[in-house]
Amino acid sequence: MKPIIIAHRGNNFSFPENSLAGLSSAFELGCTAVEFDVQMTADGVIAIIHDVKTKRTSDTNKAVFENSFQDLSTVSVHEPKRLAESHKPTPISRLEDFLPLLNQFPNSHAYIEVKKQSLTKWGHQEVLSSLLPLLNQYKGQCTIISFDLHVLELVKEYSPLNVGWVLNYYNQRSLNYANRVKPDFLIIDQKKLALDTAPWQGEWQWMVYGVENADLAFAHYNNGVQHIETDHLPLLLSDPRLTP
Repeated sequence: MKPIIIAHRGNNFSFPENSLAGLSSAFELGCTAVEFDVQMTADGVIAIIHDVKTKRTSDTNKAVFENSFQDLSTVSVHEPKRLAESHKPTPISRLEDFLPLLNQFPNSHAYIEVKKQSLTKWGHQEVLSSLLPLLNQYKGQCTIISFDLHVLELVKEYSPLNVGWVLNYYNQRSLNYANRVKPDFLIIDQKKLALDTAPWQGEWQWMVYGVENADLAFAHYNNGVQHIETDHLPLLLSDPRLTP
């Protein structure tokens, strides 16, 4: 038995984060799950990008909320500061550009993080009205995750998709909310979850992120965490215990 490894923003060790190439690479390496972020553009397109501006991941600074997707498609998010020019051009992808990969890899799963900035800017209902119809035929392969608990409540109300709550704090207040909302997954920075005490038990499964090596992955797995998210995908998959 071994944990399920999740590629944080795709195989971002080798490719630009949240890029279609990086997400595809994760599946091609044998990883069965990826996590990525989505924001909604000015014209209501669900785009795969973490930040609300392109400055960090490109050599152009455009605001996601102030531009149409067509305008943003001219930006190359190849992460020049981290990866130089090796992946230029890397366009921003739409969520619908990613979804055919789930057909190509039918045993794969995507954890799609809805960013709070988009929910604040456009409203929960507006974002979900653009997001949920795209995922109807992929309900068994997609989980909506967010730091925003209310959007997860709405997803549970309006769709059959699983949901995961990303916790800021591991405390009694968070446990009370979890018991009320009953998400399918609880997700937290691995540094915030002790290894000498089993995490809260409930109807959920646990996922931790920020895991950098196989030994730490198994330490959490042996403590009751089934899902391990990493930025170091090639390293973890090279370990014989985790080789697909």
